[in-house]
Amino acid sequence: MKRVTWIDPRDKSGLLHAVMEQCAGASLISFEGSLEHLSFYKWPNASYEETPVLKRQTISPKLDFVILPLDEESSKGMWKELTEKDHLVREGIIHVQIAIEGELVFGGYDNFDKECTVAYKGLSEGFLQDLKERGTIRGYEHKYS
Repeated sequence: MKRVTWIDPRDKSGLLHAVMEQCAGASLISFEGSLEHLSFYKWPNASYEETPVLKRQTISPKLDFVILPLDEESSKGMWKELTEKDHLVREGIIHVQIAIEGELVFGGYDNFDKECTVAYKGLSEGFLQDLKERGTIRGYEHKYS
């Protein structure tokens, strides 16, 4: 049985920041949306091609899409760029996905809508509970399929 955890975000940017920090290491992150004001396309190892796990979520109209390695150093640089340009609040980024070792761990879709924000086995119960206690998320619910 596969566990999917539906997350109800309260602080969308805080949630993304926490998940990026939690997943930094041998992982990849994808951003999709209006990315023309970000420098991610110029970063070393940036890829614009979908992978079997990190795929475009909006087919039409076709949005900007980039996949970047996510480690401690790149996480800090990404976060600085995202917050300096206020790209999360202004809804430039519509979909974010994080994969570890070829498996999807997190998806924040449709601007982190509560019905479109999910976590998989890579995010622990303790981590989710901590996010809830800090007020970053309103709550979460596990479902099994």
